[in-house]
Amino acid sequence: MQSFSNLCRPLSPEFLVSNNEPVRVGLVVLATDMVLEVEWRELFAGLPIEILVARIACAAEVTPEALLTMAQQIGHCASLILPDVTLDAIAYGCTSGSLVIGEERVRELLQQGNTQQITSNPFSAVKAALAYIQAKDVVILSPYLASVNMPFYEALTDAGYNITGWGSLDLTLDRDIGSMNPDHLPVLIDGLLDGIEAVPDAVFISCTNFKAVAKLHELEQRYGCYFMSSNQVMAWHLLHQLDITLPKANVGRLLGAM
Repeated sequence: MQSFSNLCRPLSPEFLVSNNEPVRVGLVVLATDMVLEVEWRELFAGLPIEILVARIACAAEVTPEALLTMAQQIGHCASLILPDVTLDAIAYGCTSGSLVIGEERVRELLQQGNTQQITSNPFSAVKAALAYIQAKDVVILSPYLASVNMPFYEALTDAGYNITGWGSLDLTLDRDIGSMNPDHLPVLIDGLLDGIEAVPDAVFISCTNFKAVAKLHELEQRYGCYFMSSNQVMAWHLLHQLDITLPKANVGRLLGAM
């Protein structure tokens, strides 16, 4: 038997140059979220983008008090994503959490150690998306309780949007939100839009744990307005800031128009 020193042959590695490295996007995902990571990997398939995920501890119940506790952990979770490698962008994946904690605070926490880093969260992203398409009349479908819905409603109206309809599923557990059947989504939308006099400019389906991306194109074809979801608008928001086009159709007009 030969010795290791005789067998071991020194070789020279070749490293990727900066032009050939993928775009690296960090993503802080709730520990209870079943959907965001899956939908993002499908959305970004085929693009030179790496999605690097850290899970953040959170309570099973979606309440303002539980959401607020995540502010103590966002910065630490973000710092665990390739700590020795510069990320091109980073996002915090919780719609209601980004509202309760505050967009500016979320941005600061995500940017700890890299203040030039592009950031996103679903609440900032949906406002940017609605502004981008120049929407005025908006309908919301939300899985949350009234205690979470009310601040969201007030924030959207304060931002200048006319909310013409609001559907609430009154769910408290994140696992229940993530377990909903996406094929039932058109039924929910039918019930939500029934009786609304004018077709809105956009319908927003809130929550990163709400399976919706695969149904957005179908709903837009049926109703003739924009349909958006938390995971879709956050993906669009980052791609828009990174100046990257998504070469994939049938994921909603917002991403298709890039």
